[in-house]
Amino acid sequence: MTDSSALVSIAMATYNGEKYLSIQLDSLINQTYPNTEIVITDDCSTDNTIAIIKEYQIKYPFIRLFKKVVNTGVTKTFEDSVRESKGKFIALCDQDDIWELDKITILMKEMGTEDAVYSNSILVDADGELLNKDFNSVMKLRSYYSGVPFLLANCVPGHTILMKADFVKKILPFPKHIFFDKWISFCAAANNGIKYIDKGLVLYRQHASNTVGVGKTRNKTKQETANEIFENKLLELKTFQTAHIASEETKVILNRMVELFTKKWSLQRSIFFFKNIDTLLIIKNKPYYRKIFYCIKMIFKANY
Repeated sequence: MTDSSALVSIAMATYNGEKYLSIQLDSLINQTYPNTEIVITDDCSTDNTIAIIKEYQIKYPFIRLFKKVVNTGVTKTFEDSVRESKGKFIALCDQDDIWELDKITILMKEMGTEDAVYSNSILVDADGELLNKDFNSVMKLRSYYSGVPFLLANCVPGHTILMKADFVKKILPFPKHIFFDKWISFCAAANNGIKYIDKGLVLYRQHASNTVGVGKTRNKTKQETANEIFENKLLELKTFQTAHIASEETKVILNRMVELFTKKWSLQRSIFFFKNIDTLLIIKNKPYYRKIFYCIKMIFKANY
């Protein structure tokens, strides 16, 4: 358990979020945790988003707003909110969800020696109605103390993360070509760990304007060619190599993955995946036989 009086910064990125923003802000303002600030960076909204935030600021001075002059996208906007956060702990927050009122209280009680904690989320539709599905039904949510699983996939939704400020500010800037929650999760897991709390603490809204949603492709503005996919994944792996990594397992497997990442056939690559199948593919919520097929495919090409 950590200090119950420590300041927690809720770091939010906004962009044309007028439709759901007030509902989300109400759920943040009414958190049971007693010491929070809300840090909002707006990415050049053209609707009433700014006006809504300013109206809330009149009554709630712990809401701080920063307005960008050039649109830079969601990852950089979250990074800016993190940089401006004054809290000892930082929670990431989307503009269109609804937080359970004890979300921060629960996560702070669970914070230990790990760099970050995260929780389950409950999926709701555009009107906030339950979809009878949670993140744990589509992703492999658990605690991780190795960065290896995040080399292939990510199961940690950014909107559920509470992290230590001294940890996250050391891993800035967020790489442009890796989604910020994947970068945070990898860095935490590869060092002091990221702990899972099996409670649905966010109502995660699915609607047509989601920047990110379950089943949506992230950070893709165009259809990538096979060569672009290959080059982008290699760049991602090499960027992970630049991170501070305490986990020896993570270092060894990451370096070997880079070595084996070629367009040529490779039996060695397939054998490597078979040897590490339980670690590399743990996040992938697939039957075991499909994981075996995945390892076999590694003979023919590196499609990590």
